[in-house]
Amino acid sequence: MSRIFQKQMHVRNVFRTPPDYTDLAIKYPEFRKVCRLELNGKVYIDYKNEMALRALTRTLLLEYFQLDVEFAPGSLVPTLPLRLNYILWLEDLLESRKEDTIKGIDIGCGSSCIYSLLAAKKNKWSMLALESNSINLDYANGNIERNNLQKFVTLFAQKHTGQIFREYFENNNGYENFDFCLCNPPFYDTLASANKTRNPQKRPPPHNCPTGFTEELFCEGGEVKFVEKIITESLMCAKEIRIFTTMLGHKSSLSKVLDILKENKIQQFCSTEFHQGNTTRWGIAWSFYLEFS
Repeated sequence: MSRIFQKQMHVRNVFRTPPDYTDLAIKYPEFRKVCRLELNGKVYIDYKNEMALRALTRTLLLEYFQLDVEFAPGSLVPTLPLRLNYILWLEDLLESRKEDTIKGIDIGCGSSCIYSLLAAKKNKWSMLALESNSINLDYANGNIERNNLQKFVTLFAQKHTGQIFREYFENNNGYENFDFCLCNPPFYDTLASANKTRNPQKRPPPHNCPTGFTEELFCEGGEVKFVEKIITESLMCAKEIRIFTTMLGHKSSLSKVLDILKENKIQQFCSTEFHQGNTTRWGIAWSFYLEFS
């Protein structure tokens, strides 16, 4: 991992100092099985191997956060430095929040329930995890129970995949308030768009092998249309959620989402970049009554 990209990570991200794979291989037998010892004595990980990615993420969660997490076969394997960057950004946005309990909504928690688990374990935040895929729900529930985080994380099974958080509020008469919502939306519209690069000379193929169920990777209109749904529902839930946030996988999506916010006369918003390894993602936040510095 480039030292330049390490320095661009959030200043509080523990992965600014790269993990020692040799030490981890000695300590964790499951991780050791997917490692390869180079002639120079260094441990090598094949990032194109899905089993290796799963073992690596499981090991990092155990080592750094004491979280025992399992992933449903075929489901999205989260990149931990990126997820941590997002959580740290939320900490910054919520810095002025003085109340004891911070409550957040995890839109599409996946089988790992990674954002909710990190938020609960690291910060004792109370999380509502939304998910529609039945397999993901089963694994997410197992991960919550295995880590004894039932007090902090609540799962909600969504029946209407075309909705974001409206279904939950309608079922609960809209009485509950939250400090924020977060989302890692499906980045792509189609498989063809996933395989397309803007400039193959400047943007080589992804370093890691792709993972994830179809609905975790693709949706009609890609991430811009998905985030537009969040923006539309945020107009209806302006009083229930203080800060709305989402991740974006493509830089080109940022200006499009900002235009949608402006079209809806939402004036309070901010954006950031998440740097990890050779990958950059973008975050955007908006609110109906908070000002962002």
